[in-house]
Amino acid sequence: MGEATTSLFAGAAGYYARYRATYPDEVFAWLDARLGLDGRQRALDLGCGPGTATVALARRVAEVVAVDPEPAMLVEGRRMALAAGVGDAVTWVEGESATLGQLRLGTFDLAMMAASFHWMDRAATLRELDRVIRPAGAVVVITGSVSSTAADAPDRPTWADAVVAVRERWIPFRRRWRGDTRTDPRTYAQVRREHRDVLAASAFAQVDRYELRWQRRHDVESLVGLQMTIPDSTPGALGDRAEKFREELRAELSRVEPSGVLVEPIRTEVLIGRR
Repeated sequence: MGEATTSLFAGAAGYYARYRATYPDEVFAWLDARLGLDGRQRALDLGCGPGTATVALARRVAEVVAVDPEPAMLVEGRRMALAAGVGDAVTWVEGESATLGQLRLGTFDLAMMAASFHWMDRAATLRELDRVIRPAGAVVVITGSVSSTAADAPDRPTWADAVVAVRERWIPFRRRWRGDTRTDPRTYAQVRREHRDVLAASAFAQVDRYELRWQRRHDVESLVGLQMTIPDSTPGALGDRAEKFREELRAELSRVEPSGVLVEPIRTEVLIGRR
């Protein structure tokens, strides 16, 4: 989940909690090794969504402060953390990167932004994190689980064409950049500069990188639900067209993959920035 306007993600929190993939154990094993997480750290999860990465982080540190601008995401996060047995280790705060300084959250050993950094004014966020991250601390940026289903992907699965075709019919200008998402919540800020380059130009210029390629198995319903978490096809973005969109996508996916088994190739990138 990334930072966004409440209207854009209205009604999406439940879909995020149910259908967005959590991060593989290998991601946090790499972070453990690189950061020496030993249950004593205080961590910030900025743009936490429904706790997709929060729960795994809370198992490895003393405390996580999880911040998101969407109240429904925080409700889902609390539920997930309690179910995972780490509810006492997480403090949930309504807020966003632009007003981080006003939240008075104290200092941290690390800040994590998992599938949220692209929603932020990244340079300004890193300047603020430079103020609240302790001298030996770090910034962690994790991409969303990026599906390798773009048109030029060599491992593009057959069903991906069906998803693209349906989305083109319903969202012909998807992710078209027209300005600030704060003034036009229907838009999505495409990132034109790599996260790694933004980190390298900040106080956290010493960057380590890890990439993991993996696969996720879906049925038709989970893949349809996943579309409800993409910024231009959330319930808030589609409005009263959402159910018709889901119906058409279900029918098309069932047609192209009668087995109902859809395998998604995924690439996850993890960056650690240190001073």
